[in-house]
Amino acid sequence: MTHPKPRQLLQTGDWAFVVVVVASYVSFFTAADVTFTGFEILALAVVGLLYTAIGTYGFENYVVSASLGTKILYYALQFPLVMGIWVLSHFSGAFWLLLLPLVSHGSVLFNGAGVWVIGALTALIFGVSQGILGGWQMGLTATLSFAPGVVFVVIFTQMTMSESRAREQVERLAQDLAAAHQTLAQYAVQAEELATAKERNRLAREIHDSLGHYLTAINVQLEVARTLSESDPSQVLQPLERAQALTKEGLHEVRRSVAALRASPLEGKSLMTVLAALVEDLQTSGIATSFEVQGELHSLPPQLELALYRVMQEALTNVRKHAQARHAEVSLAYTTEDVRLRVRDDGVGSDAPTGGFGLVGLRERVQLLGGDLHCASEPDAGFTLEARIPFQA
Repeated sequence: MTHPKPRQLLQTGDWAFVVVVVASYVSFFTAADVTFTGFEILALAVVGLLYTAIGTYGFENYVVSASLGTKILYYALQFPLVMGIWVLSHFSGAFWLLLLPLVSHGSVLFNGAGVWVIGALTALIFGVSQGILGGWQMGLTATLSFAPGVVFVVIFTQMTMSESRAREQVERLAQDLAAAHQTLAQYAVQAEELATAKERNRLAREIHDSLGHYLTAINVQLEVARTLSESDPSQVLQPLERAQALTKEGLHEVRRSVAALRASPLEGKSLMTVLAALVEDLQTSGIATSFEVQGELHSLPPQLELALYRVMQEALTNVRKHAQARHAEVSLAYTTEDVRLRVRDDGVGSDAPTGGFGLVGLRERVQLLGGDLHCASEPDAGFTLEARIPFQA
């Protein structure tokens, strides 16, 4: 079992502990009518440093997660050190400040009644110290005066701990959600690849079966033509025409299957080439179209390139079919973190810019890659579609 690396001094709540100790010592040395010898100053410094070291470094590394005995030992050391500082300070100044961090630590170390036991013990120690100097009435008054401070410190510490635990839980949930989202995206990609592989295999079997059927039928017709060429040459033309018709049907079937079997419209081509071809197709339909590339080009994963191609293909198809536009603008922007594709036209627009099934499918495709897709439009104000996909996709 590995042990966590000891935490360094002066982190997080340690600063508050140190500030309280410094404030208390300032009150000692600025108290009126109190003079310290060199030995007393040295002793105060040593005891104060020991008290601070145990309450910060020692508390975080050796007490917080320790057994009940160690926690009790912690207070068995700290309370006498506080009283020793009080004695060395000539019973002057705000030594009670040194007791407040111990109250706060009680909220961290104990639950339920244990918290209030430490708080009551701290208030009692302060009251007894004051009673020694001024009698039991002064001690009782000091205890009752100190008690509200103890309650405040306990409640404040518990609220802070609750907030910290809630924040840690939210961070864990966010990390779990991000991991689940990433896993889901990976599963989606794998499912798509598996479906593609199954479809390719199906088409391959179709090509094999259909091509074999046509070749067999053509071979039969050619055999018939060969036989007739010897016995009845006047009848040779009919099986030859039939073989030619079968050949045309077979070629059509092969072309259809091969077209469906293509892995990607980008296969063997660059992204810029296929996007420029889409723009050129729209221009030939009579719509003036501009294409602008911004930023430094990056090498993109195949899934991201295919998503950009499909987004632009669907957007330009919608411009051609529905926009009644005269002009269209296409821009592809590379930033330091993502790539953004925007298609905008000056057509009739729409009062329902969310789009139909085509845009819904594109949005799902983009979201699976960790990006987002937005549409903006108003009647007679054109239509704008923008997709943003991070490079990490």
